[in-house]
Amino acid sequence: MTVTEVAWATTPRTGFRNFSWTQETMKEWDEVWEALWKIGIKWEWQNGDWYARRYGDVYNKYMVHNDAMRLDMTIPMPGRKVILEMHEHLLDLATDDPHVDRATNLIRKWIKDYV
Repeated sequence: MTVTEVAWATTPRTGFRNFSWTQETMKEWDEVWEALWKIGIKWEWQNGDWYARRYGDVYNKYMVHNDAMRLDMTIPMPGRKVILEMHEHLLDLATDDPHVDRATNLIRKWIKDYV
């Protein structure tokens, strides 16, 4: 092995991964979204947005296509960037509302577990 190869082999690495929506992430996000909805966060639907609809214990995933009027009781599935922006928004709120604290803690845990 060359000196460079040894250096690369012994250098600590930081791990990264892609984020994807699974049954587990959708189930956990359902609780987060409910908490966000309670404190006045809303989703502004656009064509191409993904959403989930629960059927028993299964979440089915769909894409919005000129059907925003039929999205009652669905869960938006934002991308990683928007989820992090939501978290920052909650951290910036100047309030002592326990519902905001709960939503902040839920989204923080969700990010830690899945993003």
